[in-house]
Amino acid sequence: MQKVITPEIVRTFTKPCDKFLCKPSEEIKFIKFILRDADDNFILFDFENDEENQQQEVLSYQFTPQYFDIKTLGATKIFKTFDKPLKNLLLVDRFYFKNNLIKEYEFCFPFCIPHSTNTWESMYDQPALGANLKDLMLINPWKTKSDTFLFIDGKLANHERIEYDFSGGQEDFD
Repeated sequence: MQKVITPEIVRTFTKPCDKFLCKPSEEIKFIKFILRDADDNFILFDFENDEENQQQEVLSYQFTPQYFDIKTLGATKIFKTFDKPLKNLLLVDRFYFKNNLIKEYEFCFPFCIPHSTNTWESMYDQPALGANLKDLMLINPWKTKSDTFLFIDGKLANHERIEYDFSGGQEDFD
């Protein structure tokens, strides 16, 4: 029997997951994701989900060190629903550096009607990181990781795993 993963369980995780905890739900499909600096609307990336590529894989995001200067991130998720109404969507984002939890965020979306396209905007206040931790994150690319869990009415429906590098990239925030 497969163990049921609940929000309470993922809140106890002390390090990032080393495997996906579920297959993507067929009740919801994320079609676009935009990450931006909420203060000046500078877009860090704008990703459209390819209908052909539905493989579950660890995502890799690369940013410049100026990323640490951002105070608030805006994350826009655009998604479709299918045959059933969706209730009590809960997004739990957990960020780690070298297996230590840095920050956790939770966002709720109460209801989605069937056969709809929805936009979900989440604001992430960046945690205050000490200079030492920032330096360690810069010189240890891909050691910063996150798990994003989507629950629909208390049931795990989607799990994303992401790794980060803050030492390069194409952004110019000036």
